[in-house]
Amino acid sequence: MVGTTTGIVDCHFHVIAPLDQAPMAAGRSYTPAPAPVADWRATLAPLGVTQGVVVQPSFYGADNRVLLDALAQAPGTLVGIAAVAADVPDAELDRLAAAGVRGVRLAHFAPGDPRAMGGFVNWPAFDALEPRLAERGLHLQLFTDSRLLPDLAPRLRRARVPVVIDHMGRTPASLGVAHEGLQALAGLMRDANVWVKLSGIANVSDAGPHYEDVRPIHEALLNAAPDRLVWGSDWPHTKPAGERPGTATLMQLFRQWTPQDLWHRIGWANAVQLYRLPAG
Repeated sequence: MVGTTTGIVDCHFHVIAPLDQAPMAAGRSYTPAPAPVADWRATLAPLGVTQGVVVQPSFYGADNRVLLDALAQAPGTLVGIAAVAADVPDAELDRLAAAGVRGVRLAHFAPGDPRAMGGFVNWPAFDALEPRLAERGLHLQLFTDSRLLPDLAPRLRRARVPVVIDHMGRTPASLGVAHEGLQALAGLMRDANVWVKLSGIANVSDAGPHYEDVRPIHEALLNAAPDRLVWGSDWPHTKPAGERPGTATLMQLFRQWTPQDLWHRIGWANAVQLYRLPAG
């Protein structure tokens, strides 16, 4: 098991409240079913997960109330990634940081990309947010498509805060590991303060439920910079359409595709460093 003495950190999962308890963004792409913290713990704890990172989903926009409620349920065990607009008041950023938020999530997609989702705060907000994130020790989490990274890379290299790329850069597995987007992602991991989440493989694969077409991408990222990788389940696997993966299957694939001597580093140690989690 990954990190047998310390456990595993699930660095990407979502908490969803019943619709009558928390409104969702009017421009959302879909409406998911409720997914409380207790269900995440019941699903992931048997797999060795002891801590987690709650990530603000697109369908809540910049309304972080469900995220903050989740963090309040498990102080010291959960931290969060919020969403804020460019003009968010300093007092609100301070409140989020004090509650256990470690970063802010933005999205960057090409105009007309069918995978872009309503509700996200978009990339241009970063210029205004960057100095205020840096002051509070918060990082940027970026939901994007690696095909855009060759043009975006110079800006990411200049970032004053760590940058964490969602879901393996959402590189379609069909493009292969030689694609310039994946090569740009690997270069950023090696040469800049850029991290990548080994998560969301069902969103880039054409070969479910075993997702073997994603394995070369996983291995290419391992070869690029294992110290810049963390693992996430993406529970409860919200998708507008299509088959959802099994959480236990995703953990099994992580173990199969990752050399055993890297399990602890990626499953635990890197996450403790990036998210400033208790190490014991």
